[in-house]
Amino acid sequence: MSRSAGMNGPVKPGKPARLNALFGRALRSLRQAAGSRSPGGNPNNPPLPLLKPWSYSISGHVLAAALMLIGFAGRIQPEVPAFGTVAIDGVVLDDEAVREEIQRLDDMERAAVIEREQEMERLRREIDEQEARSRRQQQELSSLSSQAEEARRALSEQQTQATRQLGEMQQRQQQERERLERIERERETEEARAAAAEAERRKAEEEARQLAERAEEAQRQLDEAARRRREAEVAEQVRREMEAERRRGMIESGLLDEYRARIRQRIESNWTRPASTREDLMWVVLLDMLPGNEIADIRFEQFNGTETDRRSIEAAIRRSSPLPAPPEPELFERQLRLRYPPSESGG
Repeated sequence: MSRSAGMNGPVKPGKPARLNALFGRALRSLRQAAGSRSPGGNPNNPPLPLLKPWSYSISGHVLAAALMLIGFAGRIQPEVPAFGTVAIDGVVLDDEAVREEIQRLDDMERAAVIEREQEMERLRREIDEQEARSRRQQQELSSLSSQAEEARRALSEQQTQATRQLGEMQQRQQQERERLERIERERETEEARAAAAEAERRKAEEEARQLAERAEEAQRQLDEAARRRREAEVAEQVRREMEAERRRGMIESGLLDEYRARIRQRIESNWTRPASTREDLMWVVLLDMLPGNEIADIRFEQFNGTETDRRSIEAAIRRSSPLPAPPEPELFERQLRLRYPPSESGG
């Protein structure tokens, strides 16, 4: 088949379509090859992570050949070839042959990829072994480091203990020197003290003699004071007995009852008897008296009236203060007991 015939003759319909189909299959093959290298590619094809330049070169050649076929297809008028073939400048291109060539190249690429993956697997195993050896070495190094640190701490503790012991020994030596110096100073001081003590002893003997003389004089004075105190006590006792005897005489004569009757009269004159007071009202009060016959406190020992009666009686007693003076000083009582109504004895 000549080039002129291909140039002048009409191109049969369907030939460019067949070339386009061939070109489409080539592109699909390229996409399959590219997809097998991508994460979303065909899982049946092995990944090609390290052979991209080679696969791109092969794909580029196939694509260039397909473009040349498409470019010459419009100028070539081939003879009617057999089904499934295309004649270009005397060269018959069979799409099956192209597919086989692409498959062969793809197989070569897969074989190379498998070999490369095996190599990478070997390298990974070597890296894992190397990492395992490195971990073991790191563990050994860590153990050695721990042992070294423990030894360093032990040595540091020993040094610290030795330093402490040395310091303690030096301190004890210093204390011993200070103790000896103190003993020497104490000895010298004791000798001086002994001399001073002898002088003090002689002085003390003189002072003791003088003190003995003063003690004898003081004892004589004490004995005299004791004698006078005994005489005063006896005189006071006699005076009290005489006062008691005189008081008994006054009481027996009724003078004390008269005095108490005067006090009751003073209180009754100041008492405003409440209208509700019962006829048989009875009370006994104990009055704490002050010098000058002032009343310091009032305490009810017996009482059969109401609270109103109590308040009226207390008010009358306080209005009566100071009470009448006793006719004789011996009749003054620090605690004066009054009874209302008076008893038959006048108390």
